[in-house]
Amino acid sequence: MAPPGSGKTAAVAVPNLLNVPSSCVVLDIKGELFDLTAGYRQQVLKNKIFVFDPLGNDNTLKFNPFDKRIVEKLDFNRKRRLVDEVGNTIFAEDGANKDPHWTQQAKNLFVFYALYDLCVHNTSTFFEIASAPIKNYVPLINPQSRFYTELYECQSSDNGFVKENGRYMAKVENGVKKMKPNVNVELLWYKQVAEQVYTDPENPKNYDGSVNHLEKDDQGNIIMKEGMLDPIIRNEANKWAKANDKEFASIKSVYSRFMQVFTSYQVKSATDSMSFEYEDLRKDNITLYIKIAQTDIDTLAPLIRILLESIAKNLLLKESKKFEERVYLFLDEFVRFGKLPFLLEMPALSRSYGVVLIFITQSNALIEKYYGREDARIVNSTVAYKIIFKMDDLEYAKQVSEEVGKMTRKTRSHSTEKGQLITGGTSSIGKEAWDLLSAQDIMNIDKDEVIILVSGHKAKPLKLKANYYFKNKELLSRINWEVKPNEEVF
Repeated sequence: MAPPGSGKTAAVAVPNLLNVPSSCVVLDIKGELFDLTAGYRQQVLKNKIFVFDPLGNDNTLKFNPFDKRIVEKLDFNRKRRLVDEVGNTIFAEDGANKDPHWTQQAKNLFVFYALYDLCVHNTSTFFEIASAPIKNYVPLINPQSRFYTELYECQSSDNGFVKENGRYMAKVENGVKKMKPNVNVELLWYKQVAEQVYTDPENPKNYDGSVNHLEKDDQGNIIMKEGMLDPIIRNEANKWAKANDKEFASIKSVYSRFMQVFTSYQVKSATDSMSFEYEDLRKDNITLYIKIAQTDIDTLAPLIRILLESIAKNLLLKESKKFEERVYLFLDEFVRFGKLPFLLEMPALSRSYGVVLIFITQSNALIEKYYGREDARIVNSTVAYKIIFKMDDLEYAKQVSEEVGKMTRKTRSHSTEKGQLITGGTSSIGKEAWDLLSAQDIMNIDKDEVIILVSGHKAKPLKLKANYYFKNKELLSRINWEVKPNEEVF
């Protein structure tokens, strides 16, 4: 923790990145850490190097939490949890949001679109989900469905509509199917999904009324069989099919505002597949630099939060105490990307999983601003080490001083009676509490020194010289190495 220009990057992030051999995830707003350390990490520490910069010209990482390689391993409950967690991150409310109802409904719509895709196709992308309210639904109305006859003028006889191989036959004029006028095709699709029994849209049982004759157990729950679509999705589709037009339009407007970033073609390209599986961070040596231009932070913050939380949560699925499987997260200026509550809780959870977090920020006041005082207290109380540089934050300096505690020292006082300058009087010996490390000590340390507090040993703070890379000949020889395409090195 240190104010701008005090050297927290030069003394903490850079030296560690030039020494730690295993996988790292690095928040690198300015791109400075990439420039200084990526080449050495690639060529000497044998790390594959990726840059995540969706709106920049140097992006080399693909990130899609809904990639097929990830989703096909999940059952319905885990798919639902995945889309719910991603939805919570995207549709995060801020202080300016005075009506969370619309935000929650927009998030529910996101969960429906995403969960349907994951169950039916075992994959999706942010671009597809963002475009769902405005996409062309005409090709999705199945010729086997009764709603096909509401979309097209269909061939009929005295006995009703004509089917061929179980499919309704649309009338054709000039080589084009004849559509009925003023049809709300999106609404027809919701109605079709509300009757869909199996995940395969081509299964005839989706369209023969089977939805009304599903087997149930003694508690009235539908008995799920191989390939069936969960009734939760049908129920949600039915809800949207019956939604009030005006209210639904408002929900979709809020939805589009939150999902706007994912309609960018650059972001689409960066999120249409997955460059790695989460477990690869343990199996291989990979360094991921998240390099975002200052002007793009607000725009990309939801995506960065999803990336960081997805990595963090998946690394906590399996314990690992092997040193070579450790994964380091260098979270420089993490507060700039909005609330990441799960990451704040990780220091208390991650030690047996081999995940090491390094929070780097300018002041405790910034954590309190973005997270609140209670969350700031949590991160301060759960980290194993605190590295404190010279600071101007008196309130936090006092807090650190109180954490370190006080020592007791003896005091002696002497008083004399009036007129007796040499002899007489009384002496007393007492005890008083004295700060082991005062707020003034913290605010006045030399600029090339740091104070380190170790959890469990805070009464013994360490004052050490900061290991600035530019004062270390060995580290200087490792910086600014050329970064080559991974395929040329590995």
